Amino acid sequence: MIQFEDFQSKHAIHSLTRYKHEYLMFNDDIQGTAATVLAGLYGALKVQGFSPEDIRNKSILICGAGSAASGVALTIRNAITFNTGEKITKEEASKRFWITDKEGLITTARKDLDALEDTFFDLSSFARSEEHLEKASILETVKAAKPDVIIGLSACAGIFTKEILRTMNENCPNMPIIFPLSNPTSRAECTAEDAQIATNGRAIFASGSPFDDVTLNGMTIASSQCNNRFIFPGLALGAALGQTTKVSNAMINKAAEALVELLSIEEIEKRATFPDNYPIREVSCHLACRVIEQAIAEDIKIGNKVAYERFMEGGPHALKEYIRSKMWDPVYRPLVYLSQGRGE
Repeated sequence: MIQFEDFQSKHAIHSLTRYKHEYLMFNDDIQGTAATVLAGLYGALKVQGFSPEDIRNKSILICGAGSAASGVALTIRNAITFNTGEKITKEEASKRFWITDKEGLITTARKDLDALEDTFFDLSSFARSEEHLEKASILETVKAAKPDVIIGLSACAGIFTKEILRTMNENCPNMPIIFPLSNPTSRAECTAEDAQIATNGRAIFASGSPFDDVTLNGMTIASSQCNNRFIFPGLALGAALGQTTKVSNAMINKAAEALVELLSIEEIEKRATFPDNYPIREVSCHLACRVIEQAIAEDIKIGNKVAYERFMEGGPHALKEYIRSKMWDPVYRPLVYLSQGRGE
């Protein structure tokens, strides 16, 4: 299993695109971040009382158009196309998105649209047809799109202003989903407190940097952190231990779905989108199990015959026992023994 990150974007994308069908490989910056954001959205849907399939009904504004934003848009679109009861094409799924870069909203009127396609996968396929809104500001886009979800991957601090957050809140019949994901804290698009005050405590909030929970109107509202630690250890463990021949889009989606299964009732009541109180090693074990299950469901070759047989004969419970037996424990034997009775 080749897990790589911190490559220059163009090299990471080129390597992943070129080799993902030949080698078992995974890029955390592109796929790990995207899968974690997708898991956060599934968690937010659960807080709202919806299922993962209902992501198809959401209008999503992504502020930022780099490799991370591209990976997020593509992963969410994949989830919309193959995680819904009725078949939705990529073209139809793309209409759920509004994407802005440093110049504003990206529409088909953008002169350098071909450059976006060459550099960032097929981000150009998300360009809006409303050409009169070309380069519209975030506020203007919020007014036009009435998004249910706003995701910040811009690395520009404070661009989710009070007016933007208030306007979004006014247009959302359900609780608005606000994800300022840029790191570090100094670059966050808004703070948890900003989001809750501007929405009168209605926001479902997750961020890239850690923020304290917010107490407003006598209620404590969770400020979840959208951290890749929730996804890539379990996803990589499942692929590596199962010795699958590839990491498919459906395997990534299944990892995101599996994470939401671990949310407790108490966390949902506080509007948490991630299972912060669940033991992280058990999170990884659960995700690895679901990833192997998905690979089997897709008829992807499982090189580890023991893992395959455990699941086929004993189901998820037996597979999890096997996964736990293969997880490394940081327990060391003492190198120096104390002399009995001498305390040395």
